[in-house]
Amino acid sequence: MIKLQKQKGSALVIALLIIGILMTLALGLSDLVIRESRITTDVVSAGKAHYAAEAGIESALLDLQQNLPGYEIKNAGMVDGTFGNNQNIGISEDIDLDFNYTIENKTKTIPYVDTTFIDPYIAQGNPRKYMYNVLNLNDNITIPLFVAGENGKVVPVTSFRVEYFIDAQVASEMLYAIDISDIDILRWKITGVKADSNPGNKKYFTESIGDYIPSLGGLENNPNCFGTSDATNSINENSVVYNYNCSFLYPYAREAYTYALVNDVLQTVSHTEEENNPMQIKTFLETHTNNYLTMTNIFNPAILQGRSDYEKRSKAKIYYRVVITNKDEYTIREFAKVSSVGFARNLRQRIEAFIPPDSFMPVFNFSLYRTDVGGENDKENPDGYILD
Repeated sequence: MIKLQKQKGSALVIALLIIGILMTLALGLSDLVIRESRITTDVVSAGKAHYAAEAGIESALLDLQQNLPGYEIKNAGMVDGTFGNNQNIGISEDIDLDFNYTIENKTKTIPYVDTTFIDPYIAQGNPRKYMYNVLNLNDNITIPLFVAGENGKVVPVTSFRVEYFIDAQVASEMLYAIDISDIDILRWKITGVKADSNPGNKKYFTESIGDYIPSLGGLENNPNCFGTSDATNSINENSVVYNYNCSFLYPYAREAYTYALVNDVLQTVSHTEEENNPMQIKTFLETHTNNYLTMTNIFNPAILQGRSDYEKRSKAKIYYRVVITNKDEYTIREFAKVSSVGFARNLRQRIEAFIPPDSFMPVFNFSLYRTDVGGENDKENPDGYILD
C-alpha cells in the first residue's frame, strides 16, 4: 500500500510540472504575439506619421505658392481631422493623426549662412566660400526687395547694398591698352510699381532704374558696392558679421524709365542717362513698391588670360552678396526651410525640406535689355496695367 501511494504522488508532481511548462510556453508565446502586434502597430503608425509629415510639406509648398515672397509661418497644421480655418480634409476625428509645420524664409543677407550646419567662425574665415554667391557669365539673378509681412502686407526694403568683386586677370598682350578695373562687368536693374498721382483711379505703372558698373579692383575683404547711400552700418546675421567695408559705393543709377498719364495717354516723364543727373537708388525705393533687383554678368571673357575660350569663360565670374542693413527689413533666402512633424498615435516623424523660390516672370529679365522706350509718336511706350 505504501508503494502505491508513492506512485500516485509522483504522477501528480509530473502533471504539475507539465502544466507549468505548458503555461510558461503559453505565456511566452502570448508575450511574443503581443510584442509583435505592438511592433506592427508602431510600424503602421510610423508610416502614417511619415505621410502626415509629408502632408505638412505639401501644405507648406501651397503656402509658398499662394503668398508673397518671404512668407513665413510657425506651427501651422492640422488638428482632429481639420486643417487651417477648420476646413475638413476627410479624416475622421477619432483618428489620432496630426501634423504641423514651420516655414523659415527671410534673411538679411544673400547668401544666407545657416549656422545650424556651418560654424560662424568657419564662414567668417572663408568668406568667398560661404558669404558670397557666384554669378557666372551671362547668368542673371532676380531678388525681391520686399517680403510678406503680417496679414499679407508688403514689407519693403529701403536700405541695402550689393557687394561684389571678380578674381581674374587681363591677358598680358592687352595690359598696355586695358585696365580691368575700368571694364563694366555687372548690369543691374531695379523694377518697381508706382501708383498714378491721381488718387481717384487705380492705375499703376512699372518703372525701372539701372546701370552698368565696373570692377574697380574690388576684393573679397574690400569689395565694391552699389545700393542706398545710407547703407553704412555693420550687421550680425546668425553670428556672422558683415562689415561695411566697401571700397566704393554707387548710390545712383544713370538710367531711369518713369511714366505718367497725360489725358489717359502714358508718356515718358524722364529718361536720364547722364552721369551728372542720376537718380538716387534710395529715392526710387521710397517711391515704389514691390521692387525687384535683377543683376546680370556682362563680363567680356575675351580680354582675360586663358588658353581657350572655355578657360576664359570659366574665369569670368562675379562674386556677390546682398546685405539688408535696416532693422526689420528682409529679403528671401535662396531656399525656404520647411520643418514638418507628423503625429500618429504616440509616434512622430520629422521631415525637413529646402525649397527654392518659384522663378519670376521673365518680363523682369527681358526688360533688363530695353534701351529705348520712346519713338515717333510714342508708339513704343508700354501701356500701364490696372489693378482691380
